[in-house]
Amino acid sequence: MENCKICNKSNFKEFIKLKDYFLTQEDFSILYCADCGFKFTYPLPDVKDLGNYYKSEKYVSHSDTKKGLFFNVYQLVKKYALKNKYKLITENTSKGNILDYGCGTGDFLRNFKENNWTSFGIEPDEETRRYATQKQGLKITHPETINNFEKNSFNAITLWHVLEHVPDLNEKLNIFKSLLTKNGILVIAVPNSDSYDAKHYGKFWAAYDVPRHLYHFNTNTLTQLLEKNGFEIIKSKKMLFDSFYVSMLSEQYKKNTFGFFIGFIIGLISNLKSFSEKYNASSIILVAKVKNDF
Repeated sequence: MENCKICNKSNFKEFIKLKDYFLTQEDFSILYCADCGFKFTYPLPDVKDLGNYYKSEKYVSHSDTKKGLFFNVYQLVKKYALKNKYKLITENTSKGNILDYGCGTGDFLRNFKENNWTSFGIEPDEETRRYATQKQGLKITHPETINNFEKNSFNAITLWHVLEHVPDLNEKLNIFKSLLTKNGILVIAVPNSDSYDAKHYGKFWAAYDVPRHLYHFNTNTLTQLLEKNGFEIIKSKKMLFDSFYVSMLSEQYKKNTFGFFIGFIIGLISNLKSFSEKYNASSIILVAKVKNDF
């Protein structure tokens, strides 16, 4: 990356060295922009190679597996989180059309389909896309089809832990802006690299997830990026369950025998600290609308 995605400058410095602990054990670094703080993975993988880093049943957003205690807990928490996400959307925009970008297995969209929303999903992985289409009966398409949608046609566009995977950040945000209705909302959830658990685990923090996570946000850099692209923030929320999941996975990367229990404790501490000024939650949600003058 020659220029920062936010400020367009190129004053980059190394933040941390780490590995792809999840899959390949390859070495990577995270660099940051000394001018605005934006962090990104280095080296950034070639777009055509990205799919290879997702090919594992353990990649939970592409899997409904319930093998083992960890994944059973994940699936249980997911059901509760889906209800909260539905409530967040319906409280901030009117019923109509919704697009979930990076929809995975399509579970999030199911609630909307069942409540008479016109629901669309976009998912890059072919196998996951096929599974979601068959399981949920939804309209799931490839990312290239996003330009086929009519302008100003969606009441809500959502990206649940997806923006950090998107190579062309500014281009996609401009497309989302053009697709939203006048009072439509853009909802983005990302891991927060300023959280307590991020600082506690350092290079083992599972939410760095290099190289699948190309970018690493905090509240400030995500706000800057959205405002640069013509959005204004109308609401922010914490994703408190994420700290437990991320901390447990981080303990696995550290090969800790009692990682499930220690991860739970660190996740709890992270959540408690997220209510102080110094730390934010492990994951954050920003709800945005298009600025009136854009």
